Amino acid sequence: MVNYNLPGLNGRHLKLSGPVLDGMYDGNIRYWDDAAIRSLNPGVHLPHHVIIPVHRTDGSGDTFIFTQYLSFSTPAWNNSTSYGTTVSWPAVSGGLGAEGNPGMVTATKDNPYTVAYIGTSFQNAIERYRLGIAMLKNRAGRFVLPTVATAKSAAAALVHKTPKDERLSMIFAPGLNSYPIINYEYALIDPRQPSPGMAAQLRNLLTWAISPRGGNASHFMRQVHFIALPVQVVRLSSAQIAEIR
Repeated sequence: MVNYNLPGLNGRHLKLSGPVLDGMYDGNIRYWDDAAIRSLNPGVHLPHHVIIPVHRTDGSGDTFIFTQYLSFSTPAWNNSTSYGTTVSWPAVSGGLGAEGNPGMVTATKDNPYTVAYIGTSFQNAIERYRLGIAMLKNRAGRFVLPTVATAKSAAAALVHKTPKDERLSMIFAPGLNSYPIINYEYALIDPRQPSPGMAAQLRNLLTWAISPRGGNASHFMRQVHFIALPVQVVRLSSAQIAEIR
């Protein structure tokens, strides 16, 4: 999700888009009251203060999906920085780097006027420190919050396109209510294990992880603000787990 520390406005869900976030992270939008941000948030009194973009310094799936959202929604970003678990971030005066989601939370809460992207599993910390949560512009042109409903909407739009190897980007999914930054969680496992015993243990662990009576149970999902794997994806995952030998 996209977060911010904007004194007096953290309780409001500011509207942001891929092109605006592109500008904030490449330095072309320098102040919080820039016309591009004001146009998305009419009636909101935005401060004339320099924006401090915060990014991950370590390799991160959160960086991958955030920069992919920028790339898919903004050709200028795709043609310059593009996306990946690590990218060459544009040099922005005052910008901050942080390691891991804990570092992103700390950098954002300790520095007013920051904007950041933080994994949804840290939503409890975000709420504890009263950081802002942005509404993002989705592919349909609507602004939506990261909720269970908007995540399920995005998943429903693309689950049927998931191939057997499950390599699929769910970023910028179609759908009126789809949140534009969601993804599957992956475990990368060599199907050829050094021993039958190790292979069996891995199969058991991964089978538990995707089971609705195991790691895919709703009470585990709620703790990290995830949604459970759809049944169709569980079947695909089960087929891949069975190949571990």
